[in-house]
Amino acid sequence: MKRVQYDRYGGPEKMYFGEYELPEIGENEVRVSVKAAAINPFDWKLRQGAMKLVTGRRFPKAMGTDFAGIVQATGSNVGNVSVGDEVFGTVDFKKSGAFAEEVVVEASHLAKKPPQLSFAEAASLPIAAMTAWVAIIDRAKARPGARIFINGCSGAVGAFAVQLAISRGAVVTGTCGPASRDHARAAGVDPLFDYSDSQAYARPGSYDAVFDTLGTLDVGRGFSMLNPGGVFVDINPTPVRLLRGMLSRRYKLAFATMGIKRLPEIAALAGSGTLRPAIGLEAPFTDALSVIADTETGRRTSGKTVLAF
Repeated sequence: MKRVQYDRYGGPEKMYFGEYELPEIGENEVRVSVKAAAINPFDWKLRQGAMKLVTGRRFPKAMGTDFAGIVQATGSNVGNVSVGDEVFGTVDFKKSGAFAEEVVVEASHLAKKPPQLSFAEAASLPIAAMTAWVAIIDRAKARPGARIFINGCSGAVGAFAVQLAISRGAVVTGTCGPASRDHARAAGVDPLFDYSDSQAYARPGSYDAVFDTLGTLDVGRGFSMLNPGGVFVDINPTPVRLLRGMLSRRYKLAFATMGIKRLPEIAALAGSGTLRPAIGLEAPFTDALSVIADTETGRRTSGKTVLAF
């Protein structure tokens, strides 16, 4: 079988198609035939070595985290899915491997694919939707009438954050680029600002929660936008941002791994149409190397880039 892998940390030129053999599945694991895999910035950041203190230096390493496919085998202690089920999920980032023909994954990292969704749409859900869930439901406590500001409301995480917040009755204000304005307005973001115009949107004491998906909003300015008791939610914790933020109880971190247990609920919301994945480009797995490189080095789409098998 083939997968995308690399023999050392570095840029896109380090990727190649390699042959591999899957390990025997453990009692809590599932083997899945991959039908679609979504590309996330996290995937190439891992290959660049952003978390090499955790991922280590044993090579070759596989790439890819989010996928959808069909269950081929299950461990003896697996009860949430069965052979033949259509599923979606995410691979532990310390292993990765979703950019491959088959993958072995913990059963707890899977949910059944809603029949209303294609494999490509389902593969687009995990990291982005889990991150949005933690930020909006767990951290921002979205509720009827809450005022939530989302910096970068049209990206993969931002779009799901908008949908979750509005589904909970919150009022959403946000920022995006000019090309995404119509889509963001149609999703219910109002008022809507250009993300580069902080003088227009950074109003003191206006919001119950500020969610910065881009990592471009100064933490101090974000704090100034909050009502008393409001929270600033961050998914881009650089050392400087952490130092500034962790001096305040209003600073909250949100990571996708915190939301893995929410995959079945995310599946239900996607099946009902509350969460709506958007595909910007669907490319064949045979083009994976060039498509990943293009996405990494600047090509942008209005939705997720997905590899189809």
